[in-house]
Amino acid sequence: MDCTSGEQVSEGQAEEGNSAETPISKNQLKRLRKQKKWLESKGEKRKKEKEKRKRKIAEARARGESLGPTRKSLKENSMKNSACKIRVVIDCSFDKYMNDKDTMKLVKQIQHCYSVNRRSANPLQFYLCCSDGKTKERLDRIGDYKNWDVNFRDDPLWDVFEREEIVYLTSDSPNVLTELQPDKAYIVGGLVDHNHEKGLCHRLAEEKSVSHAQLPIGDYVKLNSRKVLTVNHVFEILLRYTETGNWENAFYQVIPQRKTVKLEVEKNTEPSDCIESEESEDIIKCDKNVQDIREENEDSKPKSETTL
Repeated sequence: MDCTSGEQVSEGQAEEGNSAETPISKNQLKRLRKQKKWLESKGEKRKKEKEKRKRKIAEARARGESLGPTRKSLKENSMKNSACKIRVVIDCSFDKYMNDKDTMKLVKQIQHCYSVNRRSANPLQFYLCCSDGKTKERLDRIGDYKNWDVNFRDDPLWDVFEREEIVYLTSDSPNVLTELQPDKAYIVGGLVDHNHEKGLCHRLAEEKSVSHAQLPIGDYVKLNSRKVLTVNHVFEILLRYTETGNWENAFYQVIPQRKTVKLEVEKNTEPSDCIESEESEDIIKCDKNVQDIREENEDSKPKSETTL
C-alpha cells in the first residue's frame, strides 16, 4: 500500500479496517479493541450468568424459599383484570433537558415501573406518553417493550386526557395529595436532570392550566434533601398506597433509608409504635443503664463516687 507524505497507517488501523485517510488515536484504538473483545466474550458471559441464575434458583428451592410469582401467574396480573383503576402516566416530553446518559437512566426507571406493576396483584393503569425523541429511540433498542402491559401513547398527554382529569405531581406544588381518585390521571414527569431544572413540572402544569399536587411526604417523613424522588420511586409509592391505603407504609416501603431522617409526629399524638429511630432506642437504653448503675451505687454505698 502506498502512503502519501504526512499520512501514517498504524497496525491497529489495518486491523480495524480503517483507511489511511482517517487516522485514529491510541485511545480510539484501545476502545475498539475493548469493544471487539467484549463482543467475542459476550456469548460466554451470558451462558455463565444463566448457569449461575439456575444454580441460585435450585439452591433457593432446596432451602424452601419462595421464588416469587410464576410467569403463568404474572400473565393473569394484567391491567385489564386489575381491581385498581387508578391511572398513572409518565410524561416523556423532556428529552431536550437530558443528555444521553440521563435518558438511559430514565428508560431503566421506566423498566422498573413496569416490573413492579406487573408483579402487583392489582396493577395500576400504567400509561406512557412518549413521542418521537431520545427516550423513544432508547425504548426501541429494548425490542420487546411493545409487548409490555402498558398503555403507550405517541401523542402529548394533553391530547390523551381531558384537562380536568390531569393532576401533575410535582414537589413544588403548594397542594398536597391526600387520596387517589379513579377519575383522575396522575402525571409523573419523566425527567432525570439532577435538579438542574427546578420547578419545571410545576411551571408546565401552570402554563397548561391543569391541577398539580405533591405527595404528602412532609406529613410522614423528613428527607435529607429536597422532596424530589426518582420516577420509579414515585410510581411505586402510588402503587403501594393503592395496595395498603396508608401513605406512611407506602413511603417507608419505597424511599431508601439513606434519604430519610425521622418520622414526622403530630403535636397532639403519641409517637408511632411501628417506626422508631435508632437514636431514640440508644437514648432509652442509655438512661436505663445509668439508672441501674445509680441503684447499685446506692446499695453498696461506695466511699468515692464516679461521675457518669
